[in-house]
Amino acid sequence: MYIISVLTLVFLCGRMIMGSCDVKLESSLLKDLVEMFLKKDSAKTCELLNKKKIPAFSAVLTKQISLSTNKVVKFNKVFTNIQNGYNPTTGIFTAPIAGVYQFSSVVMSQNGKTLIASLWHNTIKIASMYTTSSTFQTGSLSMVLDLKKRDQIAVKSYINSQYSSNIFYSDSNNYSTFSGYLIAK
Repeated sequence: MYIISVLTLVFLCGRMIMGSCDVKLESSLLKDLVEMFLKKDSAKTCELLNKKKIPAFSAVLTKQISLSTNKVVKFNKVFTNIQNGYNPTTGIFTAPIAGVYQFSSVVMSQNGKTLIASLWHNTIKIASMYTTSSTFQTGSLSMVLDLKKRDQIAVKSYINSQYSSNIFYSDSNNYSTFSGYLIAK
């Protein structure tokens, strides 16, 4: 049923651009779109729908932790880990296949403390977040990255001794999270 709906949508979109291209080009584009949707893998199932081949993970921190500068935050409870790219012992995601990935992290500071955290791609700091408040505060990181097989992604702490603490807050409510998934090969 899903494929029929998608094909109908593709057909209707193709009809909308009829006046702008010649018929050969339109047919070729429509044919390419249909073939892309119906592409089969070796297991004879739609590649688009084969969720066990798409690397994805979601992990949370279940307790408060204190870290020194540039130490990896080890999100210790894993909810999803398709292709086993995330290692809760190290806190590092290692890309099982090359592709474009979406990563996000939300971290919570200790009550009344400043917190700085960064997203790292191998040895390069990609993005950072900074929170400061007189109460608990969350900060988030989100990036789309083009990874090679075995590239590593991690959330790390940072301490500016003048302004920040080194405490990542969480408890059984899972306030601090780290997730990622493949969006394109």
